[in-house]
Amino acid sequence: METSNLISYDDVIDAAYDIFLEMAPESLEPVDVILFTAQFDDRGAAEAVETRDDWGSHVGFDVDKELYAEVRIGLVNEENDQLDDVFARMLISRDPEHKFCHILWKRD
Repeated sequence: METSNLISYDDVIDAAYDIFLEMAPESLEPVDVILFTAQFDDRGAAEAVETRDDWGSHVGFDVDKELYAEVRIGLVNEENDQLDDVFARMLISRDPEHKFCHILWKRD
């Protein structure tokens, strides 16, 4: 597949955030939903990061890092500006013809 046909990283982040908002209430602990909702305006982030090598064990196939993007959604630590309270790691296909999303949710 040509990379020019792939969904942009900005669009992947937008799609990931929409999916996260839809699924978070039934996938996260209620306290985490409240925390995220209360603090998202000040500390919230959804960002594409380097796709980690462990996805294959979660999804059951080799993940092409050009065709799939990893997005993390959570809260940023204000002291070091790092996303350190991750509520979801998401693997999303960038191929518009092959929609795919797999989510690893925060578990306490």
